[in-house]
Amino acid sequence: MSLALLRWGVFLFLWLFAPHALADEARPRRTEAKGARLVRLKNGQLLQHDAAAAYQQMKAEARTKNIYLWVRSGYRSHAKQRRLYERYRNGQGPQAAKPGRSNHQRGLAVDLVIGGAKTPTYEWLVSNACRFGFKRTVRSEPWHWEYQPRSVREPAPGRDCMGRPLKRPRPESPPVASTEKS
Repeated sequence: MSLALLRWGVFLFLWLFAPHALADEARPRRTEAKGARLVRLKNGQLLQHDAAAAYQQMKAEARTKNIYLWVRSGYRSHAKQRRLYERYRNGQGPQAAKPGRSNHQRGLAVDLVIGGAKTPTYEWLVSNACRFGFKRTVRSEPWHWEYQPRSVREPAPGRDCMGRPLKRPRPESPPVASTEKS
């Protein structure tokens, strides 16, 4: 077999099969959460399994500080995200990401009822959410938090998520013995 014929065969093989191999590697990332991995919260909202577990832990700890967390919006289907985005583009609704670009579609984002950026609920989230893998990702939306445990750093020991020293509870003082005789 001549060298020219061998080159032609290799070229033909690559021309026929390489695009399929490259296409498999270049598939877009999944934009929807897998149905079986979604977990329904008590209020009916859905979250991806790991995000739901972290949220439940965060909610339980917040409750010990008299902070009550409530998810207003969790997982969104592609169709719902498209409707929200179209409303936003038409000036009829709040800011919304393009379909396929929102972590709500992956079940990793939550919109929480916080009451505003100067409330105790918001302050607690800013100080503690990183310990559960959540971070605020949309500057103009203090209610929007995303579960990103790989990119959220744990606070330093004795510090909160903002780097501020933790408030230590004051130790209870022992009862003072009475010196009066009865």
